[in-house]
Amino acid sequence: MNRPAVCVVVPVYRAEATLDRCVQSVLSQKVAGGVGCVLVDDGSPDASGALCDAWAARDPRVRVIHQEDRGVSSARNAGMAAADSEFLVFLDSDDALRPGALQAALQAQQAAPGDFVLWHYTTGEADPAVAAPDADPRPPQGLARLWLDCLLAMPWNKLYHTALAQQIRFNESYTLGEDLQFVLDYIALLQRQRPGFSYRVVRSPLTYYNCSQTGTLSTRYHANYCEIWPQHFSKLNAACLAAQCPAEDLRLLHRAELTVYAEGVADILRRDPAPLDGLKRDKAAAALRAPWLQTLLEQMRAERCYSAYYLPCRWRSTRLLYTMAEAKRTGSPLYGKLDWAGYYLLLGRLRRD
Repeated sequence: MNRPAVCVVVPVYRAEATLDRCVQSVLSQKVAGGVGCVLVDDGSPDASGALCDAWAARDPRVRVIHQEDRGVSSARNAGMAAADSEFLVFLDSDDALRPGALQAALQAQQAAPGDFVLWHYTTGEADPAVAAPDADPRPPQGLARLWLDCLLAMPWNKLYHTALAQQIRFNESYTLGEDLQFVLDYIALLQRQRPGFSYRVVRSPLTYYNCSQTGTLSTRYHANYCEIWPQHFSKLNAACLAAQCPAEDLRLLHRAELTVYAEGVADILRRDPAPLDGLKRDKAAAALRAPWLQTLLEQMRAERCYSAYYLPCRWRSTRLLYTMAEAKRTGSPLYGKLDWAGYYLLLGRLRRD
């Protein structure tokens, strides 16, 4: 088989119900230069590995790697190392590429060879939007905005140069947020290799994202959540400062980071497996004393950036924070009341916008 123009790497684990749709969405792509697919069976205990082999047996564009259960980052690293294409795309086994997605991404890249191409996604499998290469340029200073627009943190809505991507790896020691680390490492590599590059965001949703199958804060508890995210956010903040992102974007980014962290603290109280409530409170209280959080709060005060979680975190009140997070999660009007009460207590010294 000749070297394809683009290779799609799919980590596979417990994907019996969705793998056929995923692979079919890849192989049905019409791409000048051809498409390849690397399926990495990460020790899946169901029939996913056999399904991978069946696809490889009937289509030479499919290659299969079987490995012990080492996690999604290891699977992506193995698939990336095996890719022999000019470009690389990641896809999760419960997601799918929309018709025309790869050709649209490649055309957007051809229109701006030095740029980093990203695209929107949809959670509606029957989304009527047509995949098209029309894209919006964004300057390097738009990095924080990409995160705020939910376009940065995932690896599967981006077109990578395979030779560049193979110079870095997903950090297999992380169980949460490792995707953001990889993307930031790739951007740093691009900055060294291609100074002055910009981002190009394809307007069409090119990936169907099946959010119902993904372990998120609402569906899966991570005991070290409040230890991991400060590491990721520190790296993100450093990258945004290096990119000279506008102060307004940084202010909004810091507000979003506080929300992510505070709701992680609340999740300790909600779902940590500690046998005693007192142990949960101690763990949550320790998270509120974290130096990273104190630095973030000082930054927000200097920026005059208000958040509903600002005072609960400043006061280190696990009870108030949990009350607010639960009210927000359940859609209770109490959240809005406590939000505005905090704003008025600060006498308008911080900005809500």
